[in-house]
Amino acid sequence: MHSHVVRGGVIGACVLAAVAVAVEPPGPRRAAAALAPAPDTVRDSLLVSDSIYQGWKWFHVYCFRCHGEDAIGGVNPAAPDLRWALNPTGGSYPRDSFVFTALNGRPAKGMPAWKVLLDTSAIYELYQYVKARSDGWLKAGHPHRLSDLEAKRQ
Repeated sequence: MHSHVVRGGVIGACVLAAVAVAVEPPGPRRAAAALAPAPDTVRDSLLVSDSIYQGWKWFHVYCFRCHGEDAIGGVNPAAPDLRWALNPTGGSYPRDSFVFTALNGRPAKGMPAWKVLLDTSAIYELYQYVKARSDGWLKAGHPHRLSDLEAKRQ
């Protein structure tokens, strides 16, 4: 009789846990879990943080004319492919040098100083976007944020 009580208690605990999960109100934790990919699925190559998304927006307002759509280069011969410039096997350009160059420009090469229009935090966001493209995990295209996906589901 003792084993039936223990088994019944274990089954009861499992049922109680399942009910608690089922009635948990939808919130950020539950929504994130619902949107999280299964471990055996491919990572969403356009899902980014808010700061990388903002960096993409800055890039597509100020930088793409010379450095190319999605930072692929090829538009202005004097403007480098920034993916290569930040890649360890390419130019391996340090973050501080990137920020300095973006703020102060390179007038001799035709790059304007952006410190009049962008502050340091915006330049750091730009760097994060270009670095994500350089590292290869952020693919070309319009990135999205988790909040964008949640808004579409509602």
